[in-house]
Amino acid sequence: MRYFLEFDTSRLPEEEASVVVCGSGIGGLTTAIVLKELGEEPVILTRGVGNTYYSQGGIAAAVHPHDSTHSHLMDTLRAGRYLNDPEAVKILVEEGVLRIADLERWGVRFDRKEDYYDTTSEGGHSFRRVLKVKDFTGKEIYTKLLRRVKELGIPILKGELQEIVGEEKAEGILYTSEGSLRFLRTKAVVLATGGAASMFLYTSNPSKVRGDGIGIAVRAGVPLRNPEFVQFHPTVLEGTNVLISEAVRGEGAVLVDSEGNRFVDELQPRDVVARAVYEKLKEGRRVFLDMRPVFSKGIDLGDRFPTIADFLKERGIDPRRDLVPVVPAAHYYIGGLLVDTFGRTPIPGLYAVGECACTGVHGANRLASNSLLEGVVFGYRTAYRVHHDLLYFKGSKSNFSSKQKGQGRHGVRFTDLKALMWEKAGLVRNGEELSKAENILMDWIGKVKKAERTPENRRLLDILLVALLTVKGALMRKESRGVHYRSDYPNEREGFRRDTLIVLNPLLE
Repeated sequence: MRYFLEFDTSRLPEEEASVVVCGSGIGGLTTAIVLKELGEEPVILTRGVGNTYYSQGGIAAAVHPHDSTHSHLMDTLRAGRYLNDPEAVKILVEEGVLRIADLERWGVRFDRKEDYYDTTSEGGHSFRRVLKVKDFTGKEIYTKLLRRVKELGIPILKGELQEIVGEEKAEGILYTSEGSLRFLRTKAVVLATGGAASMFLYTSNPSKVRGDGIGIAVRAGVPLRNPEFVQFHPTVLEGTNVLISEAVRGEGAVLVDSEGNRFVDELQPRDVVARAVYEKLKEGRRVFLDMRPVFSKGIDLGDRFPTIADFLKERGIDPRRDLVPVVPAAHYYIGGLLVDTFGRTPIPGLYAVGECACTGVHGANRLASNSLLEGVVFGYRTAYRVHHDLLYFKGSKSNFSSKQKGQGRHGVRFTDLKALMWEKAGLVRNGEELSKAENILMDWIGKVKKAERTPENRRLLDILLVALLTVKGALMRKESRGVHYRSDYPNEREGFRRDTLIVLNPLLE
């Protein structure tokens, strides 16, 4: 089942580029910028603004002379419950210091107090090493990197990735633009398509980030690494997908239940805090973020957190006197496509960066504000690897086709998937419910495979495949570690301190 769509590239509009970057978050934009600076001619394919733009908290790096990359490394390993790849973490924290300078070189302006970085603290960090731009750090990084892309004259195609095509290597992509299927012939493909946390009922992810880019690569034969690890953010404003940054808790906000009782150390790693909130909700209580301690410290919320302040005001909430109702929500897909420290997947010519990739830096639980850092560090390294590899890749002149056919409708809805994943593969899991989810997903996949070969059905199929492999990973990991919590195996087990690797089951093909 490598291809889903029916197509013949000889009959499609064709374009050509030496390398195409699919996605425009921090990983994709960094890769494209560095490739251009190295003399290559990348093209960016994007279907719109993704998670980077909405990132509030910041980007972690040991830039302060009293901090150390070793301390940052140890904090990352502790949060990841020692499932991290130590080599990848060392690269992250050491090269991260260098990449902060590159972000500034490209126009990013981090907050300063006098002549120093005005850093903050977040859960799991032993030092105030999180650089920020008020509470819209991601927006600042996205807009300045996008401006740099335009200054460099890097072409941006508006469209949606549909298929990776080729024989023994990635030799092109199919994408849709304005309702038309097109073929882009290329020597290298870099996936920067984002994560898959939106397949859960409650999520902080924007609607366009759905994880199907991961599914496309899985169908092409790339293994999925550690898909069972999905991080849930503890504080998303009730009834919305807007998160209230962990940095608010770093500045003193506390979590209380409906009786006004504080019930958790708010600066513990996110998995601990999210489960504590979830347990209160299961008891039938509501949970609130009390932001009044932030004001008592003399911090101006409108100045420090203008995005959050404006959003609360729109909802009629005055955090000076009102408690802010919050719920946990799926936030970050820690697992992803198997890559090495230069972004290479096992398929020649196919690379992955950012949240769709799994470099191993996050282990079983992502340390706060390490994700933006991962995007810029490994995007930079991937660009250098692609630059060298292009010397050895010959462009293909072949045409590709698939005569797969389907018919009829399937009756499976994305909203059904979101409810299933939240109920049976959410914050607290067990083998019985995961097995039920696996059976349901297999049934849905079978139905979608037989349906019409449309881009909409392709998208749903690929999300279903990612969901299925996420559930399979959760079933395989018979322990609780980091964000993966199983009530039937509530403790860490040393025998499971290893990666989960899953290749799409041949029975599905």
